[in-house]
Amino acid sequence: MEKEQIRENFYEAVNGEWLKSAKIPGDQPAVSAFLELHLGIEKTLMDLTSKWENNPSDLNDNLKKYIKLYQMTKDFDKRDELGTKPFEIILNKINQLNSLSDLEKAFKDLTLESIDTPFGFNVMQDFMNSDNQILYFGASDLFLPDTSYYHDESKKKQLIGLFTMTTTQLLKLYGFSEKEVDQLISDALAFDALLVPVTKSSVEKADYVKMYNPLSKDKVNELTNNFNLMSQAEALVNQSVDQLIITNLDFIHAFDKIITDDNFALIKSWMIVSNAIKFASDLTNDIRIAGGAFRRALSGTKEAQSKEKYAFYQAYNRFGQVVGLHYGETYFGPIAKEDVKIMVHEMIGVYQERISNNTWLKEDTKEKAIKKLSTLKVHVGYPDELPPYFDKFEIKSYDEGSNLIQERLSMNKIINTHEFNKYNQKPNRNIWGMPASMVNAYYSPTNNQIVFPAAILQEPYYSLEQTPSENYGGIGAVMAHEISHAFDNNGAKFDETGSLNNWWTKADLDAFDNKAKDMIALFDGVETGFGECNGELTVSENIADSGGLRCALEASKKNKSHNLEEFFKNWARVWRMKASEEYSQLLLKVDVHGPSILRANMQLSNLEEFQDYYHIKKNDGMYLPKEKMVSIW
Repeated sequence: MEKEQIRENFYEAVNGEWLKSAKIPGDQPAVSAFLELHLGIEKTLMDLTSKWENNPSDLNDNLKKYIKLYQMTKDFDKRDELGTKPFEIILNKINQLNSLSDLEKAFKDLTLESIDTPFGFNVMQDFMNSDNQILYFGASDLFLPDTSYYHDESKKKQLIGLFTMTTTQLLKLYGFSEKEVDQLISDALAFDALLVPVTKSSVEKADYVKMYNPLSKDKVNELTNNFNLMSQAEALVNQSVDQLIITNLDFIHAFDKIITDDNFALIKSWMIVSNAIKFASDLTNDIRIAGGAFRRALSGTKEAQSKEKYAFYQAYNRFGQVVGLHYGETYFGPIAKEDVKIMVHEMIGVYQERISNNTWLKEDTKEKAIKKLSTLKVHVGYPDELPPYFDKFEIKSYDEGSNLIQERLSMNKIINTHEFNKYNQKPNRNIWGMPASMVNAYYSPTNNQIVFPAAILQEPYYSLEQTPSENYGGIGAVMAHEISHAFDNNGAKFDETGSLNNWWTKADLDAFDNKAKDMIALFDGVETGFGECNGELTVSENIADSGGLRCALEASKKNKSHNLEEFFKNWARVWRMKASEEYSQLLLKVDVHGPSILRANMQLSNLEEFQDYYHIKKNDGMYLPKEKMVSIW
């Protein structure tokens, strides 16, 4: 690599050849280091699925159910023969509703089967007491991916036009007349418009602590005269409920103006349109392709998935944890698992040192931060147990009189009944939020735990074949990134038990808030080639990237074979990404992660070691004055 190129744009200097040659798959909006790993795993799992289909006798009961469902999802001849008939069960349930009173009577059944309604409940851990699980309430999502699209008139006109066109084509395939289609879409968009002023933007949702708004039963009853929300809540959890956590107060305060019998025709049309889109994937090939047209257009994805791949995912997405457990146990060896665990605990140790040596925290706050770090739970490879609802699934085939929508509704009912039965129960912290076969990792603030599925523990993130410095620049930084989420602008508000609790001194919290504002300013408005970065939307991930990179570098320095260039290059390598223009612009609006080019370049520019190692000068593209550098963890 030319030194001038390194100093101008390190991301492109490292990834230039890859960026030139990488091809975005037709059924994807982008290709990246993440996706390349994902595609390898996808092939492995599809091959396994074919092998299991030919010889299911040795499989455990839940994998046998997975194969039985897969044999249904791949039978497109049967799907075409059935046409839209399987959707009639849902359409009939909606068509029988003629008032809010009718919706009240049907609401529990619709909720348990995950048939879209304009608002709903879910059980999650109590932010104030993570050892309990309580009911949260909110409105459904908008048709467009973010409220900002509705406030930009030209963008709104373009996207609503696109939504109208694709949804018209879809509803016609369902057999609705042109007049019915026009009315349904017009009404559905009218109801969507009522939700826009009381819906949070992606930036607002990123500050997820603000979704915790407890309201007493009396207060909820006072605000919702048109629909008895509390009786529905109690019916779903089969016990009395004394409060709801409202994820958006604007919606509950406007509830009686939006959810009215006068608006019921709009609500009903909205439900038909929403569910026609949602369940399109379970019907004919033409309908499943039409059902995804708007989403593909939004992201610049050129084509729908092949039948073969789609059939695999339709079954896999239902049994991901089951298939993922097999993947983790089979493909992630004990040597790698032990090596990764050692590495995670090494990162925690380095983090502890950095907090101890921190110059802007008072001793009281440091002690509590270290306590939080010392109680951090680490999960690597694959989970110790799976959610119990898989054991209750009973897949019925076409020959047994079933179809994909019936199976989906049946599984939804089992899962949702299980979820609502968690109300007022202690959470099971052994259950993971993603399968072991997913290329990802996460930190849970309410469990104070980090999870590293087997799928991400591969090159370029991690390999026994890579140098230690490359591994530190890859998976080491990802590990430390997840640890940093315990101390980002959201995670820092939770204590070592996973409960919302201010453990900071006022002076320290003010200092932290100022540093978070500096991080916002560092990224805000920076051009990416597809638009400007939103520093407020991406602040938590940028704080985690910054802390992760610094901590991983510190760990790498302790290794006798430490090599700065190997470390920096692999950091840039793991964020490589090539995306459609539409997808890149969409991510700038809705993704809490910084754009990949900034994750690589800006975070490195923000490091003195990088500036010094490459002798970055004032006129170089990678230059950042020391007074503008932001160091939090």
